[in-house]
Formats: sequence, structure tokens, C-alpha cells
Amino acid sequence: MQPDYPFASHFLTLASGLRYHYLDEGHGAPLLMVHGNPSWSYYYRNLVLGLRGQYRCIVPDHIGCGYSEKPTDGRYPHTLRQRMDDLAELLDHLKLSEPLTLVLHDWGGMIGMGYAIRNPERIRRVVLFNTAAFHLPPEKPCPGC
Repeated sequence: MQPDYPFASHFLTLASGLRYHYLDEGHGAPLLMVHGNPSWSYYYRNLVLGLRGQYRCIVPDHIGCGYSEKPTDGRYPHTLRQRMDDLAELLDHLKLSEPLTLVLHDWGGMIGMGYAIRNPERIRRVVLFNTAAFHLPPEKPCPGC
């Protein structure tokens, strides 16, 4: 445990056989925070500290990041689909009874929004920042694209 990361670690062994680390802090309506690459749950440490008194904060580390297992490329496909499948496996394991609020950053935006498209009934709200998890309006073209 690090002084600025005072959380209990939880692990789920995924169907792939890999250990998936996550935080599960607090009580209340669930907030799922999904980080980008190459960060990890540490990115959300201050948000968890500030919100765990009112919400259940769930923050996974993608395989290869943080305290999750770090397999070789040949053992694990580091694809969007695989990341979405890992997230779904974690959320099925947790058996949450109420819809989630997603807090999504960077690559986590695509992973979380992919999960939301697959499971819209499980989503209450979405908070997106610094991500490309949505299409731009036609009148706002992407610079340099």
C-alpha cells in the first residue's frame, strides 16, 4: 500500500486465467471509473477518496496495468474487445443491483462506452473526459484527421 493510495486491493481471476485488480471502496450507488493507457486505478485515487463516503467506487486496472497481471503479448490480446470483455466479467462477478454511473477517461472512454452499448439497461449516467468515445458532429471536423 502506498501512502497516497490507501485502498484494499481486490482481485478477480478472469476466464483467461489472468488476475485482474480492482478497487471496491465505499457504499451507495455504484460509480465505475475506467482509466486509459498507460495509467491505472491510481489515476482516480483522489476521486475515490472524495466520493467513497457517498458512493461505491469501483476502479479496475486493465490487464497489463497497475496491480493487474502483466502477461506477454502472445498470452493476451490487448484489444478493445478484450478490454470490454474483461470489464463485463468484473461487473458480472460483482452482481451489482442498480445501474452504474460510468466515469471514463482516455482509452477507458472507448472501453466503458462499448460496455454501455452492449448493456444500456445497466447504465444510469456517463461522465466522459479527455476521450474519443463518441462521434463528432458533422459541423465540427476533427483537426488533422
